[in-house]
Amino acid sequence: MFTATQWNTAEDKEKFVKHFKQFVKKGFPESMFSKGFYNRVSMMRGHIAHYNQSGFYDVQFSTSERRADFLQKWAAAPVYGDPEWTWSDVEQVLAVWLQEHPEHEQKQRATHDALIEDIERRELARLTVKYA
Repeated sequence: MFTATQWNTAEDKEKFVKHFKQFVKKGFPESMFSKGFYNRVSMMRGHIAHYNQSGFYDVQFSTSERRADFLQKWAAAPVYGDPEWTWSDVEQVLAVWLQEHPEHEQKQRATHDALIEDIERRELARLTVKYA
């Protein structure tokens, strides 16, 4: 299914895909965001490494809105490169998987929307008491 590169086997790519899917399905747990996973993710889909693993996790996964944006980018961004030299075959497989499973992004968006609604309702209650 995947093409080996000079530096990685097809099995390395398959292992990454399985881990990525589990990471998403389990809700982006920081315990699954290993150094090796970070190194690979930060080199794909136009990401940058930020300053370190913790910084990347914070920017991409610390809120439901950020997680939803991450998934949207991975599902929609164009795929470039030759799979003999890049992980473009992995990017394509994961983009298709995310497009076929929009519930992962939708769950993160719904969580964010519920949080915002809760904040706004609390503010409304506070202002209603203040100005009633």
